[in-house]
Amino acid sequence: MIGPRQRLVAAAAAIALLAGCGGPVPGQVTQAAPPVTSPVATSGRVLPVAPLAVRSGPSAPGPRITSVANFRDVAGDGPGLKLTDGTRMAVGVVYRSARLKPISAADKRRLEKAGITDIYDLRTPAVVKKAPDPAIKGATWHASNIFAVKATAAVKPASVAKAKAHMKSVNRRFVSDPAQRKAIGRVLRGIAGDKGPVLVHCTEGKDRTGWISAILQLTAGASEKTVIGEYLLSNSYRKALIEQDVAKAKRSGGAKAAAIKRALVQVDASYLKAGLSELKKRYGSLNRYLTKGLGLSTSTVMSLRTQLRAG
Repeated sequence: MIGPRQRLVAAAAAIALLAGCGGPVPGQVTQAAPPVTSPVATSGRVLPVAPLAVRSGPSAPGPRITSVANFRDVAGDGPGLKLTDGTRMAVGVVYRSARLKPISAADKRRLEKAGITDIYDLRTPAVVKKAPDPAIKGATWHASNIFAVKATAAVKPASVAKAKAHMKSVNRRFVSDPAQRKAIGRVLRGIAGDKGPVLVHCTEGKDRTGWISAILQLTAGASEKTVIGEYLLSNSYRKALIEQDVAKAKRSGGAKAAAIKRALVQVDASYLKAGLSELKKRYGSLNRYLTKGLGLSTSTVMSLRTQLRAG
């Protein structure tokens, strides 16, 4: 059996590696598995997955919320996303969705019963003012404006290519924009310190929420392929809403307008990949994005990973 002292030493070894200290820790136990590197890394600069730094997530299914679009567990359906080291992401830790208004009374009770302690609203103040979240008993609401502006201008691209270029730019700015990085860092720092299940949402639950979810999944140790697959599920969860928006655009502007609208309201693998490519170009690895880009301490990253991984 691995005792408390050995667990502490193993965790210390992982923290040392996170800080860039690759040397062995005196007394390190041989039972501890070697660190698993993050899939988002280049040039050998990687973020190790802490051995034994895990907690068991709830085994029961999470709340089934139908009145809020795109609601799901960031850890995926079933027992949790399979990670690159063969373990799984913890379910029931972080949920994601579109805006909460309108939410049915029954679904509101389900969220309360699920024990949601914190809600991170990623929308701009202008949008929040128009459609504020309803209060969820027991949950603290956090204004977490990821775009870091009071309001965003309407987007009217002239072609599908320009629409897709805009969406790629949105994802790149999650990495390149200092104000956005600061806001993302606050959200992740909050999740790392929360004591119960949390909910992260924006307006549609696909772009800002999609980026936060992707970074959480990668931090837990999921492969980029797995993360992109989860990201694309927004198209399935939002299918009816997407088709409504596209049909409305076609009625008012024809087939070209409909195609442009589809490029804006759907997600595409190239959108997320654009952000991840920017991350690699600017920081070289997930570790440096988390610590240098978002300003998270090594201990915060380790705490976040601990919460996200199931035993």
